[in-house]
Amino acid sequence: AVSQNFRIFAGPKTTEVLQHYGLGKVEYYGWFSPVSSVLLIVLHALHSVLQNYGLAIIVLTLMVRGAMHPISRKQAKNMQIQQALAPEIKRISDQYKDDPEGRLKAQQDLFKKHNFNPVGGCLMMFIQLPIFLGLYRALAVDFELRQAPLIPGISWCSNLAAPDQLLYWGDWMPEFLSRPTGFPSLGPYLNILPLVTVALFLVQQKLFMPPPQDEQQAMQQRIMTIMMIFMGVMFFKVPSGLCIYFITSSIWGIVERKLLPKPKNMPVVVEAKKEEVKQPRIRQAKKKK
Repeated sequence: AVSQNFRIFAGPKTTEVLQHYGLGKVEYYGWFSPVSSVLLIVLHALHSVLQNYGLAIIVLTLMVRGAMHPISRKQAKNMQIQQALAPEIKRISDQYKDDPEGRLKAQQDLFKKHNFNPVGGCLMMFIQLPIFLGLYRALAVDFELRQAPLIPGISWCSNLAAPDQLLYWGDWMPEFLSRPTGFPSLGPYLNILPLVTVALFLVQQKLFMPPPQDEQQAMQQRIMTIMMIFMGVMFFKVPSGLCIYFITSSIWGIVERKLLPKPKNMPVVVEAKKEEVKQPRIRQAKKKK
């Protein structure tokens, strides 16, 4: 005969209670558990002061983005230079189409001239990734967000651990869209915060992605837009606390990029040279009149 022993825990999944019963490992924050634990301590401390987890998430996100500003600022500057160099990179690619070594050398000379590191943006992204994923997991797992409202006294977004549930549409939406589970089910409620999140992602993509230099790049950008919309479907039922985090972070990113001054000695794009050639002719014609 085979006998098995089980321990069943029925109670709140809070850190203090779980550790008391030796079940501290039940709360799983993924690979970046140390980061999540520290961020949760800060989140709960902010809640003790603000008495609102929605505001605490916003302030915590601003604190994290503020601490990472030197890294994100450098990344944004790198993207500005990359955007300005895009026409020249395309010209080099066309010029050295059949000479890979010559193309590589010309590109390296161009990057060196303008102090541009093509892998700098990736390195900075990998530095930021543990913090962002740690914060994401902290908000996804934290028990204290359950039944915590964004605005006390209002039924909308009354549970930060669940979707915001702005409007019930289960009575008139098709069954395959309004059912609670499955794909592409959106659930029985209209959730507005995921839509705002994806809209801000699309705005960031539109504002900061360099213009396509050929049909291949244009196709890649269209695919990215479609992926953003698809991600909106996947995000439609995520907890509203996570949406608040993404919305706050996206707004910070847009404002930060808009306020960032252009780097000095920016390379002149090819399109600007065409305008410079036409402009003197117009001025000369006006002088003759």
